[in-house]
Amino acid sequence: MKPLWIELVTDGVANRFDMGDYELIELHYKLTEYPKLYYNILQHELSHLEGDFKSEDLVHDLKSKTPGLFKFMRENPSTWNQVLPLYYNKRRKSWIYDWSAITSWLMIGSIATVFYWIAGTIL
Repeated sequence: MKPLWIELVTDGVANRFDMGDYELIELHYKLTEYPKLYYNILQHELSHLEGDFKSEDLVHDLKSKTPGLFKFMRENPSTWNQVLPLYYNKRRKSWIYDWSAITSWLMIGSIATVFYWIAGTIL
């Protein structure tokens, strides 16, 4: 088991990264003002598997329910990059891709395409 570090950041909500020698959980600094939400999100991130992203992590993200998260994101616009499948992290000076967000957007796109096709067929 690798050491685990928690860092407070100014963007996104929460992420867990494999940094090679250790695991890093990034949490938005304003979560500390919402102790219950902070605890729920931290528990969610701790439940992810150690190491690189795995299919179990995707299932874990899709089944996740965090009451109050949308309200928190509405009040803190800097958290909205959490829903982007690919974004640039200025602090790390690298591109970050989020497999859960990529999969979610692909599912939404697929459903929209099917509805569009059905509507086009019927009309």
